[in-house]
Amino acid sequence: MSKTLPGNRMQMGLSLVELMVAMSIGLFLLAGAITVFGKTRDLYRTNDAAARLQETARYAMSTIEADLRMANYWGLMSRADLVENGPGLDLANPPDVDPAYALPASLSTYAATINSCGAMWAVKLPAYVEAIDDAYGFACAEFGTYAGGSDQLVVRRASTQVIAAGALAASAGRIKLQTSRVQGSLFSGGALPAGYAPTLSETRPLVAHGYYVDQASEQDPGMPSLRRKQLDFVGGAPAITDLEIVPGVEDLQIEFGADLDNDQNADYFVQPGTAIPAGDQIVAARVWLLVRAEQPELGFVDNRTYDFASRTGAAVYTPGDNFRRVLFSKTIALRNTRR
Repeated sequence: MSKTLPGNRMQMGLSLVELMVAMSIGLFLLAGAITVFGKTRDLYRTNDAAARLQETARYAMSTIEADLRMANYWGLMSRADLVENGPGLDLANPPDVDPAYALPASLSTYAATINSCGAMWAVKLPAYVEAIDDAYGFACAEFGTYAGGSDQLVVRRASTQVIAAGALAASAGRIKLQTSRVQGSLFSGGALPAGYAPTLSETRPLVAHGYYVDQASEQDPGMPSLRRKQLDFVGGAPAITDLEIVPGVEDLQIEFGADLDNDQNADYFVQPGTAIPAGDQIVAARVWLLVRAEQPELGFVDNRTYDFASRTGAAVYTPGDNFRRVLFSKTIALRNTRR
């Protein structure tokens, strides 16, 4: 219906059909915009989760890599057999310590700490890298519950930080290594061991790190994490502490590369616990890290079969859950293995 207005102008309205068509078009465009927004949001979440996985994996790997590259570093030398009061290995049962070895007098007070994660665990210098295959092998308790099937890695070395002569007294009670170009000594006092001149030797804290994977983390009891047992200095005395490196690491696997012709190149790789012939030397490590997202993802199912290192045959891992994962691996050369 129309109405004649002054000046012969006509006022026209919308019919019901026209209004319904306009609303239908508007709803269609709105639905399209909402769909595009939802897809964009899902893509952003997926990309963000993937980026966080990569970041976690890189951080965990860089921490282990830095440690491994320094394995067998003792300050002014890289020969544990020249540490005069250090342990030797039981050649019949490597990497166990020679049963005839006794701690030097300055360390005997701290025997309980030194042995808390295993026999001479904190001072087993000749075993500069050591791994335990698919089982929790530390005598000290894990943080929560060990992640079954994962490996443990131990790295022993001297710290990159030198203790200055003026700070030596304040370090009394800390397990340290004094080295010159030709010898070394373990000690814990606040003065230099006999036979060492300050200008011809260095004092460095001893480092012993034991990596493992736990089913819980400090931020979430349901989140796995990479953790580290470490020789520390607490309240004026040595202590073994448990440090969380990063949450999200679900598995750690190790293989060692051995050199049989003294050219510093790995000629073959073995699983932890595999006997290496006398004369061969570990010069590299191959590390795998399986990292899991923090939150499950709606509509995603991880049906991949993870077949790597010792996770083969019946030990392969197929999660079948809603968490995204990334598998990182790297072969790392040990810098301080030259004889």
